[in-house]
Amino acid sequence: MKRWLARLAFSFLILAGLLAWSGYKELTDGGRPDKVRVGLYFVAAGMSIGLAMRGFKERHGGENE
Repeated sequence: MKRWLARLAFSFLILAGLLAWSGYKELTDGGRPDKVRVGLYFVAAGMSIGLAMRGFKERHGGENE
């Protein structure tokens, strides 16, 4: 599992940016935003950032950790 996190870390970061951008666009498009959808976008973006950080730690952490 650690190997896959290390491999996919940058992809999780890209996914987090896409989700955060989608949530932002939903909020600023002028109409009434769906609060549940916006909340899910930002929660999923936060989870993706967490997975990316864990993957970066696995990739660059060294052998001691």
